[in-house]
Amino acid sequence: MPAVVVKKAEKVAAVFAAMSDLDDMLEFKAKFKELFPKEWQHINSVYQKEERADTKHKGHPMPEPEKYLENMYKVARSKR
Repeated sequence: MPAVVVKKAEKVAAVFAAMSDLDDMLEFKAKFKELFPKEWQHINSVYQKEERADTKHKGHPMPEPEKYLENMYKVARSKR
């Protein structure tokens, strides 16, 4: 399966560069959606596709879109 967000590290770095408070996860999520609306739409569409494919309701590995952004933030923040 291809990456959900192409060049994720570069995009996350751009979001951090645009933020006023690097410790604010809500600001990260808002900035990501503002700076990369197509990627945000793609995250949602991939999640919906995974949900539709999960006909046995056993779950799939992709977290909900908001949680996906939170995870991106936490991983990137831990590296800074």
